[in-house]
Amino acid sequence: MRLYITGIAGLLGNNIVKRLVNRCEITGVDILDLDIPNITYEKFSLYEKERLRLHIAQVKPDAVIHTAAAVNVDECEENPQWAYKLNKETTGDIAEICNELGIKLVYISSDAVFDGESEELYQETDLVNPLNVYAKTKLDGERLVLNHSRNLVFRTNIYGQNIQNKKSFGEWILSSLEEGKVLNMFEDIDFSPILVSDLAEIIYKALEKDLCGLYHVCAAGCITKYDFGIKLKELFELKTGNINRVQSEMMHFKAKRSKHMGMSNAKISRELEIKIRTPEESIREFRRLYDEF
Repeated sequence: MRLYITGIAGLLGNNIVKRLVNRCEITGVDILDLDIPNITYEKFSLYEKERLRLHIAQVKPDAVIHTAAAVNVDECEENPQWAYKLNKETTGDIAEICNELGIKLVYISSDAVFDGESEELYQETDLVNPLNVYAKTKLDGERLVLNHSRNLVFRTNIYGQNIQNKKSFGEWILSSLEEGKVLNMFEDIDFSPILVSDLAEIIYKALEKDLCGLYHVCAAGCITKYDFGIKLKELFELKTGNINRVQSEMMHFKAKRSKHMGMSNAKISRELEIKIRTPEESIREFRRLYDEF
């Protein structure tokens, strides 16, 4: 299988490379440097549409995995033009290119498209109601991608090991605690975080089976941000640092955020005949991989 990854140097991009490099031919594009043996990629901006079109056409991938995005929620709120250009317009360009070339597109979306008012785990058929610019632009991207029936959209929320210098959410918690810091973490916001290496494997399985449409790819069940931090501290046996239980209202974010982002993975689990880890099982696997790294 030949894969083309946008944002190949990012958290998901570099984990796809790490997990699948021995099973797939992988290349892609990023504006950042990536130092992984046996991987070639181009360094340019996704705004260069014609250059992107030519590169994808030359590579002739079986699928394009579009991981590149503006993901800082408050930065998107402060600079909506940037967010819309990268998350909506560029996604539309990539969808257009893939459609013209007859290539499947996998788009990585977000659990933020929901308003958090439900008391149940969100399913793919539930109504969306994005509360901020980031969520709106990701939803716009979904719709552009799903205009073409062969494509695939995964809503998710990832953490894990980043081979680049930028830390994932889980790594930020660990490094902060190791430095003896006190963290304030929300007891009133829950989510269904999936280990990024698990998501990479699920993407591969979904492409092998040629799945199309919209799927929630997340942990089995949900956990509060506070409990997630506490579990990390416990399972990594950290004696330094501390975590305070706080309400999200204490923080004066620029962007409004959903308090309940827990999603159901029943559909993808059924389609691929897999069992996805719970948040605690995921953290245990994170610890195992962290020790091996």
